[in-house]
Amino acid sequence: MFLAAMKVPPKKPHFFKPIQSGFKNGLKIPIGFLKYLKGHDQHEHAILRRAGKKCLVKLNEHRFEEGWGKFAEEHDVQLGDMLVFRHEGKMEFEVSIFDSTHCDREYAEYMQIQEEDEDEDEDEDDEEKNEDEVQEEGETSKKFEFNGKIFRVYLFILDGFAS
Repeated sequence: MFLAAMKVPPKKPHFFKPIQSGFKNGLKIPIGFLKYLKGHDQHEHAILRRAGKKCLVKLNEHRFEEGWGKFAEEHDVQLGDMLVFRHEGKMEFEVSIFDSTHCDREYAEYMQIQEEDEDEDEDEDDEEKNEDEVQEEGETSKKFEFNGKIFRVYLFILDGFAS
């Protein structure tokens, strides 16, 4: 009986890049990864995806350049981070960012509380409200009354902000 070993390429190959000084100028795709990009050598751009956002980045000899700095800034890529690029086909990559704790990057949520003028809400004064009652005003804001004052709370999720 004869057994032959055969290497099966991954369906969605990955590569990782530690972020070192000078990373904002560009980031090179590892030479060993180029075998997965055969047939895509002629592409001038790549798409980097992260957290539902897509960023078009110019390629220069298998190096992410124009647009890379914007991607890095929008996702708060920092010196010492580790990025994992998963090839999704063609020249599209899903990017995972791991910070210095070796964990997925966490994003901060911010709340802004704004006291509203009582004059604007005179018609609402006629409605019965309990203290601390919350009314939904949409996905990112809520209105509530506390100690006779009306407040609106806004929720912001900043993509790319390191906590």
